[in-house]
Amino acid sequence: MSKLANYLNRYIIGSVFDRPSVCEAYRSDRSILEMTPRIIAMPENADDVRHLVTFADQLALRGYRLPVTVRGTGLDKTGAAIGEGMILSMEHMDRIEEIDLRGRLIRVQPGITLGALNAALGLHGHCLPIDYDPKATLGGLIANCPTDDMMAHTGGIYHFVERAEVVLSSGEIVQFGPYSPRHIATKIATSSFEANLYRRIDQILDEHGDTIVDRGMHPFDAAGYANITKIKQNRSVNLLPLLFASQGTLGIVTDIIMRIEVLPPPMTRLAVVLRDLRALLRFANFVVDLDPSILKLCDLRLMQTAAEQGKEIELLNHLPETGWLIVVGFNEPHRRASRKLKHCIDLLPVGTYVVEETDDNSERFDELNSALTCYLNNDGDGERLPIADDVYIPNYKFEDYVNKLKMLEKTLELSLPLYGSFATSNYTVRPEIDYTAVDDRRKAMMFLQQYGQLVRDCNGSLTGGSPEGRTKALPLNDIYTDAERALYTEIKDAFDPNHILNPGVKLGAELKNTLRHMRTTTQKGIITS
Repeated sequence: MSKLANYLNRYIIGSVFDRPSVCEAYRSDRSILEMTPRIIAMPENADDVRHLVTFADQLALRGYRLPVTVRGTGLDKTGAAIGEGMILSMEHMDRIEEIDLRGRLIRVQPGITLGALNAALGLHGHCLPIDYDPKATLGGLIANCPTDDMMAHTGGIYHFVERAEVVLSSGEIVQFGPYSPRHIATKIATSSFEANLYRRIDQILDEHGDTIVDRGMHPFDAAGYANITKIKQNRSVNLLPLLFASQGTLGIVTDIIMRIEVLPPPMTRLAVVLRDLRALLRFANFVVDLDPSILKLCDLRLMQTAAEQGKEIELLNHLPETGWLIVVGFNEPHRRASRKLKHCIDLLPVGTYVVEETDDNSERFDELNSALTCYLNNDGDGERLPIADDVYIPNYKFEDYVNKLKMLEKTLELSLPLYGSFATSNYTVRPEIDYTAVDDRRKAMMFLQQYGQLVRDCNGSLTGGSPEGRTKALPLNDIYTDAERALYTEIKDAFDPNHILNPGVKLGAELKNTLRHMRTTTQKGIITS
């Protein structure tokens, strides 16, 4: 490996490392898995990425395996940001290259974080309106296409990306975006890898037309390569949608052109505590029609766990032992937001505990997020790491989902308070499991299988809010039809014929391989999501 690192360092501007201490630092992401890579590469530009990918592809042609895994800040919750080959850490490709305020367009590198981007755009009165972890990179947001809390209101990351520069598995650098049929005809007239890719995808669309139509009937599902349904729209051809939720298995984004928006008015929020599930549903269904920016809810047991660690929420005095906390927010002019909040309050039963945000208590509302951080970082024997976060449950099945979750708690003897967004129908539960203990690791797999079945029984999807990676892929193995599996395999083969880009992610997950790579060490740092 030292000879390999030295060789690669001659040909790129960035750096390649193989020191054990460096590789150990990249062995885990935010998932329940860990893998130690052979080498860590930190490219500085697209040419560096091209050299590194070309090298891995040429090795594969000679029978040597050095799979490539792209990594941002390592926040992936499904094991898709770790690998046993070469990690391409995009942390040095974090520049804002152009800002066009008049056209509301920016060009950025994929390693810039959401927080850093919005901090810079805020100086110009603009933003990228995505309510997600500010440490997430733009490349990571594209790769995972997660359902953020404002997605029902703003459309999410998919809605804002216009074009992207992509390094394909062959090492070619291409531009993905909407092209006219005439432009595509010019592209496929050549003998390049890109030309072969467009030809092969066109064949796949013809050969699997019925399967693609069926796939389009399940929009709340990021499994496989779901965006194959969006390639041909408005008389144009665009392969860029396939990269969303692909988790680095089809290509590596090195440059992004995206739209931005003018900073909205400050959000005005309302906190409500309801004991009864049906009262929650009546209230939430009414609020959804008002088009809120956020409509978050959580089981009050999360707040109680935080209180046990000293994180008392002054905004919420004398909480009941059971019930729900709902937070509603509107990014609208103050008068309009106030009218909507008044509508929300008028709907509530007499005596309901409710607090409207003011200048005096605004910071107290922020404590609610701090309470969730305390819950995720509790000091018990286990860790609250994600096994199957971000599931989609249709609103009409939410009551059934909660009741089945209570039964699962009794069956597995686990506490499973949930939190999420009613506006996006996206929910998370975090069982406390000691992954260093063999029995608990078995329990984790048992939870994954049974929880997956519970979600399906509620007409939901395990991958409704984020793709499957390595962990959520396991319960999906028996759900794919043969036609779906063939479709996704052929898409992967078209983009990555030598399977050097993040193999083992999305397709081909195996239980024994997952168990082999399950954590034996505790998570380092603070769990934030």
